[in-house]
Amino acid sequence: MRMSIVKRLVILLPGFEHMPVEAHYRRFVREAGKTAPVYGMRFTEPSSLETSTAEAGVETGRFSLDTQGDDSSVRTDFVLYGLGDITLFYASRNPVIRLLSGLFALLDFIVSGTFFRFVTTSWRYALFFVYPLLVLAGIAAASLGAGYLIDDIFPNSPFVLPGTALLAFTCLLWFASAKLHLLLLMDDWTFARDMARGKCPEVMTKMENVIADAARQISQTSNDTEVIVAAHSLGAICALPVIDEALKHNQSRRYGLLTVGSSLLKVALHPAATRLRNCVAKVAQSKTTWIDAQSLTDPMNFYKSDPIRDLDIAKGRSPVLMQVRFRHQLCDETYKAIRRDFFRVHRQFVFGVDKRTRYSWHAILCGPQRFADIAARGGLPCEQTVCADDSLKIVGPAIT
Repeated sequence: MRMSIVKRLVILLPGFEHMPVEAHYRRFVREAGKTAPVYGMRFTEPSSLETSTAEAGVETGRFSLDTQGDDSSVRTDFVLYGLGDITLFYASRNPVIRLLSGLFALLDFIVSGTFFRFVTTSWRYALFFVYPLLVLAGIAAASLGAGYLIDDIFPNSPFVLPGTALLAFTCLLWFASAKLHLLLLMDDWTFARDMARGKCPEVMTKMENVIADAARQISQTSNDTEVIVAAHSLGAICALPVIDEALKHNQSRRYGLLTVGSSLLKVALHPAATRLRNCVAKVAQSKTTWIDAQSLTDPMNFYKSDPIRDLDIAKGRSPVLMQVRFRHQLCDETYKAIRRDFFRVHRQFVFGVDKRTRYSWHAILCGPQRFADIAARGGLPCEQTVCADDSLKIVGPAIT
């Protein structure tokens, strides 16, 4: 049998995580190694990670993986953009500023009507929106309760109640930030508001630099190289503009777009996010093959959403929607260990798997199947004798 040889460029856009490029790289290689035998593949790394820092201060990593199968050989070159530099910008602020700016952002999403669009688009995501508000309400109530309790014990001092309440609030806020990721969530919503409204020039400059550099990397590849832009979570709001920018250089080329656990609608549903919606429309009207992976288990993605339908884009093809069940990809022990940690569940989209299903981040990006073929088939090759049903639902046909 003739060996199939594939050359591929993957633009990697991670989510809103406080992780440097090297940590993202180590995780990708580690989880790829875990996934490889499940899909009958072998990975080798021809060169180590090379990092650089762009002019706007966004760290970039480049590495390659060679994949060998029974009758295939794939060289995948990765360009990984360290959006963690952007999260660090928000995380380095004073905790009070982080809290207040997050509250202001949440209020913006309510007043603008975006929250109510969340409710009609994906009610589970609306619950995720409410979560930090409920945590803060609980902290405030517990702090006041502690203040009144101590005030009853020491009733003659006017400073006992406010002092105790403030101390309790500070301690509980620290606990919620450390254990419940509260301040990270506040940064996340502040970032989403800034992206929707085009605020915070420093961050916007970083994002524009990533988009321009990624499009330049794509334009420099040969025509026989498959190009995939792959994004997790909030990385999707950068992925669509990257494809849009690449289309300005070459409209005839068929690009691949993989969004997993996408937070695209988090920003795109905001009335001020006109530019992002225009990018979505242009990508939907192009030859781009788009796969959007979603999971019921993950409260931080828009389960059962269709970006084209939900953004009221009249002309354009919907992505191929993969509804993935993590339970069917993992051994029972692993699934039980992560299922109550919704941040870890959200990251499972980019982690390795124990069982073969139609979706795998690493098998799609590194495997021998071409992206357009995966989309047309509705997922990775999956024989029922060795592969669990991952409840895949194909909503939009792939462009072939």
